[in-house]
Amino acid sequence: MRQLLAFLLGIVLLTSSSAVVVYSQSGQASPQKRSEPGVLVEEFSFVIKDFKLDHQTEHHNLNISISYRYIANITKADYPDFRWLAKDVETLLANYPNEDDYWEIVNKQVTSMLLRKYQALASVTCEFKVDPSGKVPYTRFSRVARTRRSGR
Repeated sequence: MRQLLAFLLGIVLLTSSSAVVVYSQSGQASPQKRSEPGVLVEEFSFVIKDFKLDHQTEHHNLNISISYRYIANITKADYPDFRWLAKDVETLLANYPNEDDYWEIVNKQVTSMLLRKYQALASVTCEFKVDPSGKVPYTRFSRVARTRRSGR
C-alpha cells in the first residue's frame, strides 16, 4: 500500500503562481521553474487608410499596411506607440523629395526610416496599395520587407 501511495504522490503536480512542485516517489518535493513554451515572437500591424498624396504628377489615394516584429526580450518601456510610426510615415510621404521615384523606391525609404528610428523593431513590412489614377488605370501594390542586421 505504501508503494502505491508513493507512486501516486509521484504523479501528482501541485502548481503555484511561479513554480511547479513535483513530488518524487520518495515523497520529497522538488520545485522546478516554469518555463515559457517555445520561442516568443511579437508582431503588430496597422493600416493608414485613404492617404492622399501628390506624386508622379498625379493625385493618388494610398492604403498603407505596416506590420512589424519586435526585438527579443523587449521591455514595456521600449514598445513604441504605433501612432508615432504612422505619423512618421505620413510626414515622410507628405515631404517626399523625389517626385519621380517609383512606388517601390518610396516604400524602401519608408521601411528604412522606420528601422532606423525605432530600435525596438526587429523587422518591418510595408505594403502600398495605390488606387487607379488618370494615367494608370490599374491598382498597384508595392510590398517591402526589411530586417534589422544582427547586433541590433
